[in-house]
Amino acid sequence: MFTKIFIRTFPSAEECELFESILQTKWPDLLKDAQGVTFQAFRNAQAPHISTVIWEFPDEATQRKIEQLIEENIVRFTKTLSPKTLTFSGERIMYLKT
Repeated sequence: MFTKIFIRTFPSAEECELFESILQTKWPDLLKDAQGVTFQAFRNAQAPHISTVIWEFPDEATQRKIEQLIEENIVRFTKTLSPKTLTFSGERIMYLKT
């Protein structure tokens, strides 16, 4: 399993909400043919201007395909809204579920 995490800090909670509404509108349609991909978005009430998104991919080829969709469909919005973005990519080495 491969994971990519995006942590975006926006200038305001309103801009963060706008970006999240774009994600909610666009991703269901863009991902309709993607198999084995998980998309999760998180919001912290104490920091409403920060958006955290966690992607999980079954393999690197699928990750590259989704990253291309991000580049083609989402990056223009991040350029307009200008969040500070931190990313992490890696292969999951451990998973515990109790």
